[in-house]
Amino acid sequence: MRNFLRFLKEVKSYWRLLVVISVLTLLTSALSLPPPYLIKILTDDFTQKHLSANLPHILILIFAAYVLLASSSAITGYWLSYCITLLGQHFKMDMRKKLYAHMQTLSLGFFEKSKTGKLMSNITNDVATLDQLISGSFVNVLQDSVTLIAVIFILFKLDWRLSIVALSVYPIYIANYLVFIKRIATTSASVREQRETIYGDLQEKLTAVQVVKSYARERYEVLQFTGETRNLLGLNVRATALSTGLWTLAEFIGGLGTAILIWYGGLQVMQGRISAGSLMAFYGYIGGYLYQPTLRMIQLNDAIARTNAALWRIFLNLDTKPIVTDKLDAKPMPAIRGEVNYEDVWFEYQQDQPVIKGVSLHVEPGQMVALVGASGSGKTTMVNLLQRHYDVIKGRITVDGLDIRDIKLASLRTQVGVVIQETMLFNTTIRENLRYGRLTATDEEIEEAAKVANIAHVIEALPKGYDTLLGEDGVKLSGGEKQRIAIARAILADPRILIMDEATSSLDSETETLIQEALDRLMAGRTSFVIAHRLSTIVKADKIVVMESGVIKEMGSHHELLAEGGMYASLYSQQFKVALEAIAAQNELAGEA
Repeated sequence: MRNFLRFLKEVKSYWRLLVVISVLTLLTSALSLPPPYLIKILTDDFTQKHLSANLPHILILIFAAYVLLASSSAITGYWLSYCITLLGQHFKMDMRKKLYAHMQTLSLGFFEKSKTGKLMSNITNDVATLDQLISGSFVNVLQDSVTLIAVIFILFKLDWRLSIVALSVYPIYIANYLVFIKRIATTSASVREQRETIYGDLQEKLTAVQVVKSYARERYEVLQFTGETRNLLGLNVRATALSTGLWTLAEFIGGLGTAILIWYGGLQVMQGRISAGSLMAFYGYIGGYLYQPTLRMIQLNDAIARTNAALWRIFLNLDTKPIVTDKLDAKPMPAIRGEVNYEDVWFEYQQDQPVIKGVSLHVEPGQMVALVGASGSGKTTMVNLLQRHYDVIKGRITVDGLDIRDIKLASLRTQVGVVIQETMLFNTTIRENLRYGRLTATDEEIEEAAKVANIAHVIEALPKGYDTLLGEDGVKLSGGEKQRIAIARAILADPRILIMDEATSSLDSETETLIQEALDRLMAGRTSFVIAHRLSTIVKADKIVVMESGVIKEMGSHHELLAEGGMYASLYSQQFKVALEAIAAQNELAGEA
């Protein structure tokens, strides 16, 4: 109920449309009430021993009244349906926008812990469920409430004894609801959870389709998917069975109440206590105006139970706070030179399990720093802290002497460019993928950046050039071509600090040679942090930082660290020496040629 009340607060913001819907609902309810009473008048006249001389006129008046009521109901019903649809569609659009906008404010840690498929389901399916609640059962509550109050008043005016008989089945209605509603809510939550699991797994497996095919696991994946969907089938059948049981018993209770009313009312007519027309009016009112609205209100409770899980997930995401936020007095970062200081920095993802332990590092503007170490040593965490995807728990990081926690996030990140190994390209044109680095970039600037990144000749050779539409994640480009697109995008962004997270580790030697010049141009004059295994990048770094278990073990230039004979020298001899000798041999052959 708490979730539903909060949902009502969200809907309340559309109060103008709700006022129109309320007026139309009242009109629709009012127009639906006269027909049973008109039947009472006609029946009483027909059952008189001597037919009234005014009967022909009464027939004409009743005919005219029915035509007027039918036409008026059709008009108001149309506009009521239109306004309800308008409300539902606007609510759905605004709620999806609100959810997506809020997710954009959340920190990187939120997305690392959440499955993409579940987040997509939250924005699409969960919100669609609420739209169904608005467009289907929810708005009918007002109409049914007004109808019930008016009908009960009319029934008691006609005959209080029959009214009590008609209302006698209501306690059974409530008992029926209480029996079913908890099981419906539990099963609906299980259905939603299983559906999200399927969406999450689908998203993962379709994204990793190359891995699936490489290991010939197509049949295995089909069996896995079949098992998950079979579980969903069972849950859906159970949810439908429970809902149908609630609805069927409610209809039976309504039929039982009608039967009791006809039996008792017939006795009253036989004893002359009420007229036949009054009994007909009672029958008309309780069938379509008393029990049916009650059934719809029970159906609303069913719908609320089904949507409670969706409401909970939506509000859970909306209530999630970003780990990293701007201070109230945060200031925009001015144009920077690129001096970076890590001052006794500590950080932990889980309490009492630090992954960065008292790191201090000074980087001069324009210097290139290579971060080296085994997986899990803290290299990527170091650059994530610089971008403030996370905040340090002790110590501080400064840029040009300013603590990055004191400046606005957006102004920091616009001056920090990132080129990563797994380049992400969007399913749009090459031009728009490049322009993502700087949305105001002109076509000429885009083409110049592509030339600097040594990718212009590849783009221009495509049938539509820069307007070529890429497949999802740039499937029409090779890995090296995607990397050069990413480099061109970073060139357009023109950051003062550049982070390259193993940006060339997936490239072959020929492709690396092709883009190394582009990387050199990109890093020229910028403070650069490089997480890399390629020697051509590490060897010429101004400073190599060797990390192990969250601490800096060694630091210096390539030649200094080799001379020390420590960890870096060991890594060099194990991983790099053979590659360097091969490069040297190639250079000698090229020189002789």
